[in-house]
Amino acid sequence: MVGIVLVSHSAKLAEGVQELALQMAQTPVPIAIAAGMDDRENPFGVDVMQIYAAIESVYTEAGVVVLMDLGSAIMGTEMALEFLDEAQRQHVTLCEAPLVEGAIAAVVQAAAGAGVEQVLAEARGAIAAKGEQIGGQEEKIGQEGQGEQGRQGEQGRRKVRVVVANRLGIHARPAAQFVRTAGRFEAEITVRNVSWSSAAVSAKSINQVVTLGVSQGHEIEIAAQGADAEAALAALTDLVLSQFGEAEEEVSNREQGTGVREQEGARSGLAGGQGDVSSGSTLQLAGVAASPGFAVGPAIRYQPSIPDVTDQPSEDPQAEWRQFQGAVQVARSQIQAIIQTLQTSSTNEGSIEIFQAHLLYLEDPALLDQTHQQIFQQHRRAAIAWKRAIADMVNAYQNLEAAYLQARAVDVQDIGQRVLKLLCQKDGEQPTSFRSQGPGILVAADLTPSDAAQLQPDQVLGICTAAGGATAHSALIANMLGIPMVAAVGEKLLSLDSGVPLALDGSTGQIWINPNKTQQQALIAQHPSPASPPALPAPSASPASPSPQKTLTQDGRHIPVMANIMGLSSAQIAVTQGAVGVGLLRTEFLYLDRVTPPTEAEQVETYQAIAQVLGIRPLTIRTVDIGGDKPIPYMTRGPEANPFLGWRGIRQSLDCPETFKTQLRAILRVSQGRAVQVLFPMAASVNEVRAAKAILAEVQNELRQAGTPFDPAMKVGLMIEVPAAVMMADQLAAEVDFFSLGTNDLSQYVMAADRGNSQVSALADALEPAVLRMVGETVKAAHSAGIKVSVCGQLASDPMATPILLGLGVDELSVNPPAIAQVKSAISRCSLTEAEAIAHESLQLDSAAAVRDYINSLSS
Repeated sequence: MVGIVLVSHSAKLAEGVQELALQMAQTPVPIAIAAGMDDRENPFGVDVMQIYAAIESVYTEAGVVVLMDLGSAIMGTEMALEFLDEAQRQHVTLCEAPLVEGAIAAVVQAAAGAGVEQVLAEARGAIAAKGEQIGGQEEKIGQEGQGEQGRQGEQGRRKVRVVVANRLGIHARPAAQFVRTAGRFEAEITVRNVSWSSAAVSAKSINQVVTLGVSQGHEIEIAAQGADAEAALAALTDLVLSQFGEAEEEVSNREQGTGVREQEGARSGLAGGQGDVSSGSTLQLAGVAASPGFAVGPAIRYQPSIPDVTDQPSEDPQAEWRQFQGAVQVARSQIQAIIQTLQTSSTNEGSIEIFQAHLLYLEDPALLDQTHQQIFQQHRRAAIAWKRAIADMVNAYQNLEAAYLQARAVDVQDIGQRVLKLLCQKDGEQPTSFRSQGPGILVAADLTPSDAAQLQPDQVLGICTAAGGATAHSALIANMLGIPMVAAVGEKLLSLDSGVPLALDGSTGQIWINPNKTQQQALIAQHPSPASPPALPAPSASPASPSPQKTLTQDGRHIPVMANIMGLSSAQIAVTQGAVGVGLLRTEFLYLDRVTPPTEAEQVETYQAIAQVLGIRPLTIRTVDIGGDKPIPYMTRGPEANPFLGWRGIRQSLDCPETFKTQLRAILRVSQGRAVQVLFPMAASVNEVRAAKAILAEVQNELRQAGTPFDPAMKVGLMIEVPAAVMMADQLAAEVDFFSLGTNDLSQYVMAADRGNSQVSALADALEPAVLRMVGETVKAAHSAGIKVSVCGQLASDPMATPILLGLGVDELSVNPPAIAQVKSAISRCSLTEAEAIAHESLQLDSAAAVRDYINSLSS
């Protein structure tokens, strides 16, 4: 039987259509809906992976017919098709019939056993029957009451005129509300600025609505045609008459604001004083402590550089369009992640609305249509087509009379650069590395992992971002690079100009703006050793460079101190700081912020560069750990209610064997002549480990047959991150050569507390005795089997935890590069006998706080 899928911005609408259609059919029909967003505040929208899952759920070779409402529903469905196999795509047809009438007709026909062509024909013809029934009523309706209410126009098109009372007119935020409201309806809706005699534009295009240049007192005309036209006009009229819910005080603040964003609350929200942040007065901001350390320096506004795109003709428009759709989907996921981090604080409402507007820019039909036209009609590459569309839209904004509307061009440029950067990475045209005029503190809306990874610690003394959080990947990289960072500061941060003196404390989340010399000296005195990263070694460090001096306990036990890294920069710092090797190379940085997985050649190049810096030091490469807080659109099967308990780590790798094999081939190729080890993440069972080893053996055989050299004795390790792995550690130890304890994930699973949820993240504390007992049990099982145990989680980087971990029997510590010196010092100050006593006492305590108090009491 033919399957039916309904795609709508509204879940309630789709559910109602589904129920009505099934009642009409009186026979079970495979029908699925993909509608609405899992967001109470913004429930209207479409999700690509939800659409994909809906198609998969009703798929048969008899065919699937997909009916959609307008706008992004169509684009989202087209993108969802790209996740299907080529053979499956041939059996899925997108139907242009109206959602309600088409769905009823299609379901009834499918229930009768009709084939896909008959179902499509019936759906497409449904509106004709309705037209015959109505007859000439459209014209009659258009004539009745004309001039009485101003709601009805010719041929059934209804119109209404209303005066805009907002002091700033329809600027970015009201435009976003207007477009979101219009998007809730199936009707075709237009709006025009009567006061300027402008042409009508789509009410569902945020760019076209803003560029109407509607100011206070202007009269606009809203027109709608369709089944829900009356409801649409009523909702939009109410929105305009309510002045878009803007309070007078908020409007006044925006009118006075400056900078690249609407600066409502930017001054009054600053602790410690009033006035403009550039006035010279000392102000203080607060955010989330993301990477410890203190820094003083001038603000550096971060603008990611985008390479020039070669304007060459494209031979495959379909491939270019798919590439563009993939980049848009990745950009959408990035922005949604930013919004999610901002939602943890009620003070970020203004910032949230700006990024929600960015989502509308991504769905804007004016931008998408122009890009589509240039790709298919002018045969341009996706990157140049998008770049031209953005340039035209920016020009339209800059030609507006109102300065506050001209400023919105920055938002368009921002979203344009985000997508263009992804497209250029796909084309192999990488953005140039960040360069600054001198050392300073980076100020940015947010940083992607790829942005953060290219920062040089000798130039970037500190980082502060409007969005993000302590668990964001950019914060993790900042930790590894030894750069203090404060995240989630909010929109007010973006009013800072380059050169403004700043001081920040990455341990408390505090930022001081314009501190004078006396204040700077006082702050430095309160925060000794401000950030001053070491010079980086040359990338061509000799492979024969000697290993650093061993770290010994007072009773002579050697404890190797390794480094956790995410790329070449952190590898260079690790060597400088005295790491004896890399205990964890997180390879996720290669997979993020792009539209396709990295190739084997890309991975080989990266791993080789890191290995060359390390010389004879060992390198442990963890296979990609995707999922949880690291979703990747091109490797995601759909939204998950509990992503940390879902499709991630080795589970994902085993389900994507070709991608997994590509990475294993690259690791094996680099292993020849080097001390390379492979590490499998997030396994919970013996069968998962055996399945991963089987794929590794398969890749080894393929390389052997091809004559490609590799180390056949390369060691295989396993991350211990879930309680199940701890409980099965005795059996798992028989399968691998070493264990590596990931205390970040282990803590949240043991304590049942999502470390990304600010309301409960404090519970996921690795010093909780329950977590420490898990560490001890793992060590016992490993040593019984004759294998070693390393700890690579954040706990290993905490000198307070060093004696506990040594006392529990941990053989090796892998820490963030900036913590290497402190951890080495902590090791050299204790004996194993003392450490064992400290660990024993810690396991008897009842909380992480009690453990900290106990450790602190030992040094007092």
